[in-house]
Amino acid sequence: MIVPALRDDLEILRTNSREDGSPAWLIYDALRNKYFTLGLTAFKLIKHWVAGQDIVNFEKKIKQEGLDVSKDEIVQFIGFLQSNNLIIQPGDKGVMNLMQQKLTTKQSWWMYVIHHYLFFKFPLFKPDAWLDRTLKYVKFFASKKFRYITYILGLIGLMVVMNQFEQFLTTFTYFFSTEGFFYYLITLVFIKSLHELGHAYVAKHYGCQVPSIGIAFLVMFPFLYTDTSDAWRLRDHRERLFINFAGILTEFHIAILSIFLWAVLPEGVLKSAAYFLATTSLISSITINVSPFMRFDGYYIFSDWLKVENLHPRSFALAKWWLREFLFGLNVPAPEILNPARRNALIIFAFFTWTYRFFLFLGIAFLVYHFAFKLLGILLFIIEIYWFILKPIITEVKQWWSIRKMIQFNQKVLRTMIFLGLGLFLLIFPWKSSLKIPAVYEVENYTKIFSPYDGRIEKIFVKKNEIVKKGQILIQLHSSKLEEEIVTTTRKIILAKREIGTLSQSAGNLDKYLTLSQQLVSLQTELLGLKTSQSKLVLRSPIAGQIKDFEQLSVKQWVNHTTPLMMIVNYDQGRVRGLINDSQIKRFQTNVSAKFIPNDGQHDSVKLMSKHIDLSAVQTLPYLALSSNHGGPIGIRNLTKGQFKERPEESYYLTEFKVLNTPKTKIEIPGYVFLSGSYYSPLVELVKNTIAILRRESGF
Repeated sequence: MIVPALRDDLEILRTNSREDGSPAWLIYDALRNKYFTLGLTAFKLIKHWVAGQDIVNFEKKIKQEGLDVSKDEIVQFIGFLQSNNLIIQPGDKGVMNLMQQKLTTKQSWWMYVIHHYLFFKFPLFKPDAWLDRTLKYVKFFASKKFRYITYILGLIGLMVVMNQFEQFLTTFTYFFSTEGFFYYLITLVFIKSLHELGHAYVAKHYGCQVPSIGIAFLVMFPFLYTDTSDAWRLRDHRERLFINFAGILTEFHIAILSIFLWAVLPEGVLKSAAYFLATTSLISSITINVSPFMRFDGYYIFSDWLKVENLHPRSFALAKWWLREFLFGLNVPAPEILNPARRNALIIFAFFTWTYRFFLFLGIAFLVYHFAFKLLGILLFIIEIYWFILKPIITEVKQWWSIRKMIQFNQKVLRTMIFLGLGLFLLIFPWKSSLKIPAVYEVENYTKIFSPYDGRIEKIFVKKNEIVKKGQILIQLHSSKLEEEIVTTTRKIILAKREIGTLSQSAGNLDKYLTLSQQLVSLQTELLGLKTSQSKLVLRSPIAGQIKDFEQLSVKQWVNHTTPLMMIVNYDQGRVRGLINDSQIKRFQTNVSAKFIPNDGQHDSVKLMSKHIDLSAVQTLPYLALSSNHGGPIGIRNLTKGQFKERPEESYYLTEFKVLNTPKTKIEIPGYVFLSGSYYSPLVELVKNTIAILRRESGF
């Protein structure tokens, strides 16, 4: 084998030392704008590189230079250079190798579509020359003077916002309107453009080239990117850290200044614009850029802070190694030698990343499914679930199968077999019987006490939380208006009687006599009604129970007839009603002990007995507290505008329970009923639910 010639256009650069303190270099491929890291051994190989020499003679020469490298290691290094096209391949052999690489990377049309659907990017423009010309105009924004002014103004704005926090939060709900969402998108594009310029200008400040700024799509979700790969030239990792942190700092300073502007500007367009800038900067930075689990700013910041290159692949390799050792006890050396603390940190980071990505990609898959039309949504959902979640698991299981000959029976294998068997047993064997049903406890007998007229409280005969009997006097009221009407009516009666008494019994006065008599009867009836109403000013309890909502009443206080004065609650009469879905209805049993646990965590549980189930599915949800629109567990189907009834997304059936103990709770409180049903296998239940969902969603 002949040592190949290195490409003449490659550049060897010294970079900062690795995390173990050993020196490192970079190979820079200007044609592809790519960097390759070299360790000390690889650098010495290149330093003494002799193209065209037989590999045996080259090995001897290297050893004469004091470098202990075997022939296999040299061949492996040549393979690395060849696979990355860093060598000159003469004539037909070079063409054949390039063709082979192309055939290796060639994909079928459907794999090509899948890859480019999952991720692709477009460079929009080459900003390097423009950044050179404009750098001097933006350096002020990176000065200490500007930062101090920004922080002082931000502190003032934050103090004002804290005093008007309810107004600030109320404004946030504007995001959830169509118009608010549109303005949010416009603001997001503006903020992200400044974010990328922050990266670009800081990179240019440290002498790096910025070949492109563009837009990338991750599962059809767009985001801007800036190519700052030239930052690998920098010897000081802190400079790379500043470049990676520049975008977040840009958004942070915009948010601070926008909060100040929101606090001082009058109501209008400018105040609204400041609010959008502040909230958009904070939300996008927290939800997108800070996380180190995806390859956004947070990842590169975390990587540079740890001084760990290729953080994700290295941590993933260590985590897979740890998992295999934990399960099978292979006693295989770790992929790389690190001190235990750093190695454990990378392993933990890998597991957190996998967990984060699992839920993120699962959420994206559901989002894409719901936004696309049915057939395309199902297809894209399957692709994402397979590619991002199932494929890594399948690949790892295949790796386990490939090393099955290395697995020896030992204590760890025995432990794995026990836990695997126990897990399968728990999944397959029908041992589970518990049912969890969303329900509401409600008091059946309660009433609110109102004043029949606007008036003033004369006496209060009861106190808060007092137990009262039916008919017991609660409050005595006085109504000046009613009193005046009684006095006026009484005077009219007296005048009518006097006038009747003065009339003679002659025939000419008979008509007038009859008219006055009718008026007298009407006035007496009106007076009787007024006195009856006056008697109602003595408020009595219509039921036996306990007084609630009785905090702010006092003697001489004026009250109106529309505001409740108190509530009487009879806790002896309560009921629990739940809503059970299709998957649970077959396992529901009557005359079974149950327990209701309120959601608020402040009230005691209620002992129950299952009574009845209505086999007719509810058309509208009887309790808003159980609706997903109000924080409840039952999903609601969106109805036409103007309809106030809420219809469940799935079929639910009303169940009733007999209350065995009567707690003192709110009038209506949501929670869950826990009871035993017929036994079932969790795996079988999962399969049934999955099939039911597929049947439901395939109806298009």
